[in-house]
Order: sequence, then C-alpha cells, then structure tokens
Amino acid sequence: MYYTRHRPAPPLSDFVEFLWYLSEGPNHPTERILPGGTTELVINLRDNGISITDPQRRHPFRRFSGTVVAGPYSRYFDIDASRHSEMLGVHFKPGGARQFLGASSSELLDTHVDLDQLWNADADRLRTRACEARSPAMRFAVVECALMSRLRSDFVESDGVAGALHELLPGASTLPVGQIAERAGLSHRHLIKKFTASVGMTPKLFSRVRRFQRAMRQLRSCVPPHWSDFAVECGYADQAHMIREIRVFSGLTPVQHLSSRRIETKDDHIALAT
Repeated sequence: MYYTRHRPAPPLSDFVEFLWYLSEGPNHPTERILPGGTTELVINLRDNGISITDPQRRHPFRRFSGTVVAGPYSRYFDIDASRHSEMLGVHFKPGGARQFLGASSSELLDTHVDLDQLWNADADRLRTRACEARSPAMRFAVVECALMSRLRSDFVESDGVAGALHELLPGASTLPVGQIAERAGLSHRHLIKKFTASVGMTPKLFSRVRRFQRAMRQLRSCVPPHWSDFAVECGYADQAHMIREIRVFSGLTPVQHLSSRRIETKDDHIALAT
C-alpha cells in the first residue's frame, strides 16, 4: 500500500487538515472506517462509485458516485476495500468543510452525500481532472484549485466555538461543557447550539469521539498495555468505561484492535477478518 499526505498552504490550511492519496491496496476485502468527528471529501480514481455498509442502519448497503462527501461520523461504517484501491481525499478540520460545501456540518452528520448534489457539474469536472493528473502532487494541485474556487471569504468562526474546539481537540478534556462555555463567554445552551452547527455534533459527543481517536492512536503505536492504566491515560474513568466506549465507536474490543494492527491500512481504517 502507498499512502501519502499533503498539507496545504494558507488560506486552505485554516480549514483543511491535509489532503491524502492512497494506491496499491488493499488486499483484504473489507475495512471498517472509524468515526473521527470530521468531514472528508473522497474521490475514487479507479471506479466511479463508492459503496459503504452501515451496520447500524435499517438498510445498511448504500452506493454513491465516485466523488462523495462523508460527513462527520459519530459511528463506524464498512467499505468494500477491494473496490477502493486508488483514492484521493480531503480531510477537513472540525467545522472546516462548510466553507466549501454550502451545507452545515449538522446536516451531514452520520451520512454520505454525492458531491454533485452540492457542487453540481463541478463535482464531475473535479474527478475527471484528478483522474487525468499523473502524480499525487498534480492531483493535490487539482483539488486545491477546486477548493480555492469554492472558499467563502465572508465566513468567520465565532470566538466561542473556536475556543471550545481548542479545549476539545486534544481528545481528553476533563472540563464540563458548562465550564468551557463560561470560558468562551457564552451560555451553556448557546455554545451547544453554535458548536453543533459548526462541527456537526454536540461538544459532549465530539469530546467522546476525540477521546476514542486518541485511544486508537495510542493502541496502534504501543505494545499490549496494562489496560487499567491505559484507560486512565486516555481519559476514561476506568477499564470498563474504556471497553464500552471503544465498542460503541468501533464495534470491536481493545484486544481485537490490537490483533488488527498486523494488517496495514490507512490511519483511520481497520481491516476486518472474513
């Protein structure tokens, strides 16, 4: 598997965490994508279609075009990895996508949307130009050009939401939302309303997702840990609390996550045994 990232220059870097490109993989049939609380724009460069299976929906299988927006997810979903062997994507910062997409993050929560529903014919043009480009660097340039043409210059995030994001992004904030609101100079209710409109989920849910992501990063990089100590280090009350939360957000136990590390995947993906 070949995977590379590109960090854009300002002003895109104010809203975009990184662009990414993946090719030459994977060999396993199914991958689980874990929630991260952020929005992605994804282009399938090999097949003009993207299929997902959301086990928590009544009708789990869904098929989209080859250029799709994955909203901020608070739960996991699965993909047919064999049909996604060459991909290009944009990983937006929390709340960063709405400056380009014309839809609020809360509208995109836990769902995928074909980009042509938001960008009309520009979505097909973006995929065509990305497919024609001959290198990852050229493809990143194509995407950056498209994003710049869509960037709203009149949008400014409120100081209150920006401050709350600063508190919650590390993934292990122990401050109650009321205290974060007080620091931001907002009422508890007003902060929740503005934060949800910007990021797509409430501060409490976002904090849980980011804590889960922090635990996943540490699991990928450490030897099998002493679980009770590991739970506290990641911001959980105890080991039982950690296990419950990891199962909620991934459908797997911590031990199953350790086993999955043997197979190389993109950073927020897990290879599933068949």
